[in-house]
Amino acid sequence: MTYVYEEPSSLSVSDWEVFRDRMIKEVARYPDREDAAEALRFAEFMLNDIKQNRARRLSEAA
Repeated sequence: MTYVYEEPSSLSVSDWEVFRDRMIKEVARYPDREDAAEALRFAEFMLNDIKQNRARRLSEAA
């Protein structure tokens, strides 16, 4: 069975942190669900990317 996890539609750090935290709980509850693990990996990737891009924009603006 495949589960669908709805990702945030924004690039807000807080939205992606909430999604990541929800996926951490989902993976802990269902460790055999590869789709949950993949959603968690993607959430962590996106969160890291958003933070890096924000830091880069701030340093360029300074």
